[in-house]
Amino acid sequence: MEKSSDKLVVCRFRDGILSTWFQEGRAAELQFSREHKTEVGAIYLARVAHVQKNINAAFLDLGKEVNAYLNLEKANKVRLANGEKAERITEGTELLVEIKKDAHANKGYTAAAARFRKDDLVLTRAAFLQAPRCLKPAPKAWEQLLAACLRSGNPVELVTDLPELYEQLGGSAPEEMPEYRKKLPERFQGEEQNTKQLNEQLKLRYYADAKLSLPVVYGLETLVQSALARRVWLPSGGNIVIERTEALTVIDVNSGKDIRGKDKEATLRRTNQEAAEELMHQLRLRNLSGIILVDFIDFEKQENLDELVETLEALAARDSVGTRFVDITGLHLAELVRPRRGKSLQEQFFSPNS
Repeated sequence: MEKSSDKLVVCRFRDGILSTWFQEGRAAELQFSREHKTEVGAIYLARVAHVQKNINAAFLDLGKEVNAYLNLEKANKVRLANGEKAERITEGTELLVEIKKDAHANKGYTAAAARFRKDDLVLTRAAFLQAPRCLKPAPKAWEQLLAACLRSGNPVELVTDLPELYEQLGGSAPEEMPEYRKKLPERFQGEEQNTKQLNEQLKLRYYADAKLSLPVVYGLETLVQSALARRVWLPSGGNIVIERTEALTVIDVNSGKDIRGKDKEATLRRTNQEAAEELMHQLRLRNLSGIILVDFIDFEKQENLDELVETLEALAARDSVGTRFVDITGLHLAELVRPRRGKSLQEQFFSPNS
């Protein structure tokens, strides 16, 4: 059976760059970034400047104004410049680390053990360089999302209006269409320009149309607004309300206008099943993480609740991030846990450092 093709749209949006991963015609993930410098994901050959034994931590010189913090309790896999495991960490030791958090206010960077294969070119370079040195710059948001797309195994078409992105992946700048061809109807313009099949899985296309921008073509403004809204409507007329707090995310399921039929239990079952599928989609789309509590509509029959639990477990297992359904609490709330993978969509748009 032929695999369905995914689409990754990377374009200028508002005051930054928006990357949208479409699967089966529906937006599955969004990544928004502004043109600010981040070090998250960068790999450094760092020198230990100081070891603070009372907190079991090391402070690393990255060659920047502020140092990086390394928790030694979690640094059992950190490696030396030659790739060997660091058995003993002292002042002056050169370590291969990956930046996990940017410096903020009075706090420095947070670092952890860098992960790569033994044949990685980064590791080869490190053996011939002196610390401190950046070995691999932080990946851009679209690069991270493209990597996730390719890991899915599906054919991917990347569409962009960024000439520098097209040149980076395609190896040459996009060509300008002659004026006479622009005036012809589309069916007479000849073969598609600025389109390259980079390999069996990835196709690259440059989009340039001053009259109709990519965000308009794919309805990205409406998509982003709905992905940032509290309320999400369900096909049957019900809705879910998503509330984020410092500690957790709370989702409330409402039947709304879904009053069809005389069988109330069947109506609740339909609404809850739709809500389960939609909330799992929203967790991925909004990149929500941590503890998630869901207040589904109460069932009268235990068999319907058991069916809902099976649905949640199956949907959680399909999430590549590793979402886990925990249990139905004593207050009849469904509890899920989703590992953190970068900032939430709300943080990407409204955080001052996004």
